[in-house]
Amino acid sequence: MKERSGRAGRAAACLFQAALLLLLICRGTLYFGESAWKHYKAAPLLDEMRGSVFVFLLLLTLIAGAARVFLAGRGKKERYRAFGSRRAAAFWWFIALCFSAVSFYEIEWINNFYLTSMDFRYQLLGILITFVLYAVLILLSGSMRTGLAAGSVLFLVWGMGNYFVQQFRGVPFQWIDLGSLRTAASVSGNYRIELTWPMVSCMVLTGNLLALLFSSGVRGLAVSFKGKLLTRAGGALVLLLFYLIIFKTDFLAGQGIWLRDWQPWFTYRLFGMESGFFAFAKASFPAAPDGYSEEAVASIIGQAETAEKSGPAADAAMAPENIVVIMNESFADLSIYPCFRAGSSIMTTLNSLEEDTQGGRLLVSVKGGTTANTEYEFLTGNSCVLSPPTVVYNSFIKDDQYSLARFLKTQGYRTCAMHPYGPYGWNRSAVYPRMGFDEFLNTENSFAGAETLRGMVSDRGDYQQVIREIEEKEPGEKLFIFNVTMQNHSSYKDESFASTVKIPDFEGQNKGQAEQYATLIRISDEAVGELLDYFRELPQRTMVCFFGDHQPEIGDDFWEYCYGEDPEGLEFKEQQKQFMTRWFIWANYDIPEKKNLTISANYLGMYLLETAGLPLTGYGQWLMRQRETIPAMNSYGFFNEEGEAHEWGTGGEEEAEEQLLRYKSLIYNELTAGEKRDSSFFG
Repeated sequence: MKERSGRAGRAAACLFQAALLLLLICRGTLYFGESAWKHYKAAPLLDEMRGSVFVFLLLLTLIAGAARVFLAGRGKKERYRAFGSRRAAAFWWFIALCFSAVSFYEIEWINNFYLTSMDFRYQLLGILITFVLYAVLILLSGSMRTGLAAGSVLFLVWGMGNYFVQQFRGVPFQWIDLGSLRTAASVSGNYRIELTWPMVSCMVLTGNLLALLFSSGVRGLAVSFKGKLLTRAGGALVLLLFYLIIFKTDFLAGQGIWLRDWQPWFTYRLFGMESGFFAFAKASFPAAPDGYSEEAVASIIGQAETAEKSGPAADAAMAPENIVVIMNESFADLSIYPCFRAGSSIMTTLNSLEEDTQGGRLLVSVKGGTTANTEYEFLTGNSCVLSPPTVVYNSFIKDDQYSLARFLKTQGYRTCAMHPYGPYGWNRSAVYPRMGFDEFLNTENSFAGAETLRGMVSDRGDYQQVIREIEEKEPGEKLFIFNVTMQNHSSYKDESFASTVKIPDFEGQNKGQAEQYATLIRISDEAVGELLDYFRELPQRTMVCFFGDHQPEIGDDFWEYCYGEDPEGLEFKEQQKQFMTRWFIWANYDIPEKKNLTISANYLGMYLLETAGLPLTGYGQWLMRQRETIPAMNSYGFFNEEGEAHEWGTGGEEEAEEQLLRYKSLIYNELTAGEKRDSSFFG
């Protein structure tokens, strides 16, 4: 029986090692040709040896060596089930530390082009964090072998997942994304997964370590029931201590780790992926702002109620019968960049709008993704400045929320949210009812037969549903539509899609993506022009508010082309261009014309109400007064009245910083105070 078991084990070992060898050979072309080793700032010797080829040969040797050890070990009787001595235990915990170091460097090798320039103390910190997490897995499983195997796979998947999220969205994987896995899974089919040679190398290396691990005899940490119970309790205790140290103290900040909120990848590369991940995780739980108290909020509200109202007086006769808001996916005007040139006009419609139109640039808090945060800022007037890394829809909207939709219901409007995709993205199916929407149209209950583009409902198909809602409503019924489009969602690598807009001056590796994106924007521009043509002939007074949620993520070389230099070294004002999109408000009746206005998403909803002749809540009036001194802001900074950009917390703008604290206090109160909120002010 033992001999048969040994043969089966050796057969499994052969198959496993053959699979690793096949993976390496099938992906061998990644290692040859133009070496990518230079991106990792490797030692000159390795660079001269063309490092990727050197690694390829090294992995072949490793597979052969591991196979030999694995085959030799499979037929032998296991020496012990649990640790036989303290020396054996110390040896295996040292092995766990070695696994931790390997996992840390695998993650960084996959993700961090600047690994060799990382401060060594942050490398040690990363290894320590990895070791603690390994220890938790080992203790909770009660098995050294199970814990090491689970940790090896977990960290490899984590590192690869971070790479792909960074590639697709332009920001690394963060704590908040754990609440968005369903959304990520639903759109993952839009992306092409392309392995890199460091990724393949780490897969092969991890596979060989697992082979060596399973050729060993060590398994359990304890044999008795009491020992197993104490082991698992120890794991829970280590996990609790890790949580308390990371999330309840300033341990990471004390090590010198700081956050570049608008470029999280910079923090990840400077301090290590795991340290950056947990530093941003701690920041995703908003703390009460300095000076916050219910009494302080009551004082702010009291002062606001005694202040004179700003802006034009409300006029019910001016109010439109239909208010249609279109938040267009990834819609941005890249002509704001100094070097961007397209071979044909992209925004013919938007650039020609003048009569009964207001518009300009919109400052948002996100880039490349996290659509829901722009949505939240527009609908509530709350900026994401309170906690920039957080997706508010996933974290904080647990009960009824004051919003544009809830307010317009009090003004007699039926409120309808629309999104031509599944209902669960960004938790919308739960959030929209709490926002006060009467209904939520999505692909599970609407958009049947709609036109598609790259497998997603096109803007034209989307707007046909808008028209249908207008035409099917009751006579005299007032309707508010909040419509989030899908057509321009990344990625931009669909080979079946023919790009008609060319970018002749850009020859980088992401040229195809850039031209596909530009073509999609032109199609969006044409579609909204057709929608406005429909409304021009509609006898019902209709106002349309259109804006982009964020800029796309295309690739570093494209942004270097747009700026004419590496964006990382630019001044804050220039970097803020990455958070600019386009907006306009248009009506099929007379409204004042304004152009080249810069506003931010947290003000735009209230500005829309004001333009429509509708009254504002006390909070809305407070925001419009704030806009007089802080015309546009996002999570990272603001533009003053002279158009100068300032980063929050850098000094020199004391009045704006004091105003920010008041604003944060109101946001925090509105999000967390529940029934204690002042409904007469916020609602």
